[in-house]
Amino acid sequence: MRQLMILLSLGLATSACLADADGPRVPGAADTPAATQIPAHVQRPRAVPPAPSNPPAAADQSPALFTSEEKWALAGYNNDEVIYTIIITSHDSRIIRCSTELQGSYYENGKKVGISDRQGTTVFPAQNAQAGNWIGLDRKSGSTYSVKCHPL
Repeated sequence: MRQLMILLSLGLATSACLADADGPRVPGAADTPAATQIPAHVQRPRAVPPAPSNPPAAADQSPALFTSEEKWALAGYNNDEVIYTIIITSHDSRIIRCSTELQGSYYENGKKVGISDRQGTTVFPAQNAQAGNWIGLDRKSGSTYSVKCHPL
């Protein structure tokens, strides 16, 4: 009995899906009022409205608002390791993606060694993020950096 009920309900659902624009019809059934009725629990598929084709507003394309600063710290067992960090602070209401490029140098075994690095960072609204930590760069080495951000 239970299997018969399941088959009947599947048959009703199938007939509702095969309905044409004039109203639902059971294939092969005569045009009687009972054949054109759909039970209340069977819903007809609804058309999904198309997505808006308007481009984003001009305000969404405005440049990202942020500030960046470099921080120097001492670390290590005897505070003899210099740590160079770039902090990016978002002043934007959107999530921004930043690319930080660093140029600098450090001394290793008495020789000056150049370094170049690039870091990617995501910064959330009204938050700050650390672009990277570089060990060994000191203030006298002439390290420079640039940060470019764009909204996501």
